[in-house]
Amino acid sequence: MESSAMLGDYIKLLLVIFLETTGLYTLIQHPTVLGFITYLFSHFIASLLLATMVAGILKIFYKYPYRHALILSFSIFFFLGPFAVLFGVIILIYTKISKAPAPVKEVNYELVFSVRILSEERRLGEGSLRFAKVKDLERVVYFTKFYHPMTVRFFKELLFSDNDELRLLANSYLKNAEKYLQELIYELEKILEGQDLGKDVKFFVCRALAFLNWDVYYLGFMEEKIAKKYLDNAKEYVIKALEIKEDPSLYMLMGRMDLISGDYQKAYEHFKTALDLGMEPVKVLPYLLEALYKLRNFKELKQVSAKYKGTCSVNPRRMALISAWV
Repeated sequence: MESSAMLGDYIKLLLVIFLETTGLYTLIQHPTVLGFITYLFSHFIASLLLATMVAGILKIFYKYPYRHALILSFSIFFFLGPFAVLFGVIILIYTKISKAPAPVKEVNYELVFSVRILSEERRLGEGSLRFAKVKDLERVVYFTKFYHPMTVRFFKELLFSDNDELRLLANSYLKNAEKYLQELIYELEKILEGQDLGKDVKFFVCRALAFLNWDVYYLGFMEEKIAKKYLDNAKEYVIKALEIKEDPSLYMLMGRMDLISGDYQKAYEHFKTALDLGMEPVKVLPYLLEALYKLRNFKELKQVSAKYKGTCSVNPRRMALISAWV
């Protein structure tokens, strides 16, 4: 498909050259009014055809309105004569043959860095954030589909709403979500304590318990003092699971808990281990760089960033650290 589109562009450029040179040749051979009209017509068609190609490029890469770009391009090519047309053709052919990088609009990274990140992992989309100000029952019900710190905070705020229906919905969401996680934890703990399990099953149960306890803490259902118990439980189950089998996601989880606890050296070591065991760099790097920043190890922060350049360049946490300290 891409090759056919490129072939179409070459045909258009060849047609532009043919029209322009034919018009010039006719004018030179027949310097009459009819010859001039023939040249003018060929030049008009060639300029318009070339302008459509240039206007398309301006629209795609510079978000320039197509109509304005078309008028501007056509005016330049038509009124500046055949040399402008041939120069435009040469430039377009050169960019295609040399595969020169396409022009891109400069990104305002200062604006990106100034945005307050509401959650560590986006799942709801930008438009849905407006629901926080629109206390409409039908719209708020949409949030009950998600388990995320942002939605938990949102429903906690709705507990103080003047709308009785919204308060009941928020209370139901929070109780059911917390109950669901606690019941899973209870059932898995019974399995772990009451049966002689094989290593593989025991590893799976311990791993699941580690992540479930982490979810209770991370989602923020409870006050910090009570939630701390679940964080400690998550650490214990990670250790038990790792005694059976090494798993990169568990080292990743341990590193995140170390960050919360303020043990940045251990966090760094766990994130490095997760990477070494095959964890996707796009998931680990934001936290690894944060640990290095907390350790004030800017030299290695720069080295790690250079090594994995482009791996997760869109992550605001990583971009902000690199922009400010590297």
